[in-house]
Amino acid sequence: MMGWFGKKKKPQDALEQADNLMNKGLSGLLMKSAVSKEHRDRINQSLETAKQAQMASSGIVSISATAIVISVTDTGKLINFDPIVVLVLDATDNDGNTYQTTLETLVSKIQIPRAGDRVGLGHNPANPSELMYMGLLP
Repeated sequence: MMGWFGKKKKPQDALEQADNLMNKGLSGLLMKSAVSKEHRDRINQSLETAKQAQMASSGIVSISATAIVISVTDTGKLINFDPIVVLVLDATDNDGNTYQTTLETLVSKIQIPRAGDRVGLGHNPANPSELMYMGLLP
């Protein structure tokens, strides 16, 4: 991603800038007065999902469980043209424990999981009790 005068910007910088514009300083105050709470909440949820996806793709989070996709439901939300979906999963953690879980997560539009696909899950560093979608596994 290119910034002003050809400086390269990292995706996490863009996410941090969007978060700052949405929630901090004068621009955050203007957002509170101009955008409904419902829409602000949806934007903030989308920003959080994008941050989690960024951490997963950068290798900050390691795979702590694998899962088989039971179902995929489109939420109708997009971030940079990538869809946010609800995944129902049969998961197995690294200790061999199995359980069913549901995640609302950002997925790549060119790698949308389908029922029967095997995916990786990791623990969110900001909230270790929360699982994150890591992507399709071979």
